[in-house]
Amino acid sequence: MTSKKIVYTKHIKGDFEMKELKFRTLNANEIECRVGNVAKDNSGFFLLLYKNARVDANILDESVGQFNWCKDYYQVKNTMFCRVGIWSDERKEFVYKSDAGDDDTQMEQIKAEASDSFKRACFAWGIGRELYYSPKIYIKADEENNKFARYSVKVIEYDENKRITNLAIINDKTKKVVFLYGKSTNNAQNGEKPQLQEPQPINEERGSIDSKDLKTIQAYIVAMDRESSRTNFYAWLDKNFGTMNVEMLTLSQGKAVLKRLGGNR
Repeated sequence: MTSKKIVYTKHIKGDFEMKELKFRTLNANEIECRVGNVAKDNSGFFLLLYKNARVDANILDESVGQFNWCKDYYQVKNTMFCRVGIWSDERKEFVYKSDAGDDDTQMEQIKAEASDSFKRACFAWGIGRELYYSPKIYIKADEENNKFARYSVKVIEYDENKRITNLAIINDKTKKVVFLYGKSTNNAQNGEKPQLQEPQPINEERGSIDSKDLKTIQAYIVAMDRESSRTNFYAWLDKNFGTMNVEMLTLSQGKAVLKRLGGNR
């Protein structure tokens, strides 16, 4: 995904307008994988997706500017907290959100708590929050894939609600795809966007689409709020079924188109 500047939504509070900050979603190369729970018999394991503190700092720089955010640390009952402040032109002051850190046995404790608390405070602002909605990533163990191997996100895509719709993870050494979610293997290996290919039914006449399905599809098209959405739909129709006329679809093709439209509402 390409970088995008921060998006503001106006809210009225008192006698001035406040702006809600919405950060862009994370790119594939900004997400790291680490092994989580491992099966007792070592037959498989789960991968977790996470971001590091450098990614948070880069997105803050990119979105609000280097001089418009800050962070500081404090302790509460021996627990490290970080608060991240972002400058508000409306209030003429920094607005803060904070969270506590947790140590990591792989790092020096104080440094780990500081880094973790900063990342969590950035989650509180919304940076990388889409990772909370990751599908469960289970990898079956074999000679190439085990809890000691390293893995990377090759492809990740989101819907308008920042929910993950497509995800591909590869083994760093073999470069093979080890996990797919909503994507074909070839596209995932090439890092391309998915081209959803519907099965082509045989022994069906053109134009045999069910009349009710046809009316429903036509209603969907009319309801599309943007011309670009209709253009993309017709391009997809032509690519997968060789026609841009929904009346020429077969019975099974009509069912497939209706299923796709229903899933994208």
